[in-house]
Amino acid sequence: MVKLLIGSAGSGKTKVMIDEANKAVEGVRGTFVYVESTDKHSHLLNRNIRLVATEDLKLKGYNGLYGFICGMTSANYDIQKIYIDGLFKVVDVEESKLYDFLEALDKVSNKYETEIVISATLQDEEVKKQVEKFVIA
Repeated sequence: MVKLLIGSAGSGKTKVMIDEANKAVEGVRGTFVYVESTDKHSHLLNRNIRLVATEDLKLKGYNGLYGFICGMTSANYDIQKIYIDGLFKVVDVEESKLYDFLEALDKVSNKYETEIVISATLQDEEVKKQVEKFVIA
């Protein structure tokens, strides 16, 4: 299952993601991975959450991030949750292709029984409508 947390820049999405991750990790028997562009929030995350800072990975577009997620989940069947904070900071991509990316990720998450939660700042109203089925309050 893929979930998308959207809001404007500075609306508190990162705080929500960190708070939710710290709550959710208590119920996770496997691995919990938190992906963001830097490690600046590492001290705020529960020590049982594996932080992956992508700044040195040089992920290219949706395909790069998709491959990265597929690689993680296929190499470690114990990953139960993946949180990706600040999608457009993790990879430089166009909003217009977000729906296709989320659909592809949803198939992977269902196959490996991994919940994926993503936060993003979306500007395009049409894209917001397209991805509505993934959006969480």
